[in-house]
Amino acid sequence: MRNLRLTRLFGVIVVSLACQAGGAAAAEDRAALPPSTTYSEGVKVCTECHDDEHATAIMSGPHGMAADPRTPAATKGCESCHGPGGEHARQEKKFRVAQTLEGHSEEDAAERAEVCMNCHGKTAQKHFLTSEHSRADVACSDCHDVHSRNDKVLNRVTQTEVCVDCHQDQKANMNKFSRHPIREGKVACTDCHNPHGAKGEHMLVEATTNETCYKCHAEKRGPFLFEHEPVQDDCSECHNPHGSVNDQLLTARPPFLCQQCHNDTRHPGTVYANANVASSNRAIGRGCTNCHTNVHGSNHPSGVTFRR
Repeated sequence: MRNLRLTRLFGVIVVSLACQAGGAAAAEDRAALPPSTTYSEGVKVCTECHDDEHATAIMSGPHGMAADPRTPAATKGCESCHGPGGEHARQEKKFRVAQTLEGHSEEDAAERAEVCMNCHGKTAQKHFLTSEHSRADVACSDCHDVHSRNDKVLNRVTQTEVCVDCHQDQKANMNKFSRHPIREGKVACTDCHNPHGAKGEHMLVEATTNETCYKCHAEKRGPFLFEHEPVQDDCSECHNPHGSVNDQLLTARPPFLCQQCHNDTRHPGTVYANANVASSNRAIGRGCTNCHTNVHGSNHPSGVTFRR
């Protein structure tokens, strides 16, 4: 019985490898064909052969709105993005369309993105070709399913599924104890990041980390009479916005987080490292913030130590 199972498994593996090899060979053969240079008679001609769900679903999406003169459907239909397909439609075995816009080849990522930029290059996506995604050989079609009726990346609830396909480290952070409500759809990646490129670091929607955080946490903006230097410098010095095992998205647990700067001031640093650390009123509960409650800044005349 065991030998029979092994034989069947071996047969499945051989067939699978043969299919993959055949598919790769067919793709290479098609790539070797010359592209069409003339246009066909529109979408109707293309869908006579490409009539599967993937090909026709685009007609129910924003790109298929023929009444809108800005869409591909209002101009040359499928060939607006895929290039001329006249000879391909008439002699399919001898010609191919110029742009397949599929696959994940790094060599043609910029070329595939350029097709989308022909229309989207003057809108909010105008910075894409100089963005971190573009420099990493990510094309528009690697994230967007243009033919789908419901593009996952455009839906706040499903958007994260697309992003974490590449950003696996952030996927782990989003499942930690302290996190933003991303899984619930209340916060989306694009609330903080512009995947099409931005002027600031990390493709943030604002010029700095702090300005991005202030969009939601406006009460931390100030100005304050007494300002806490790391707060004004960069929120990420104390917080990990993608998730943390510590409360309040902190990068470390108080008092150890605070000791990274306040090592020997007022309270000796060694008090948190001795054998009685568990019983210290400076370490239990919320640590330093048991007393210094306004660590983001204070407007109280006596708030120099952020206790008021």
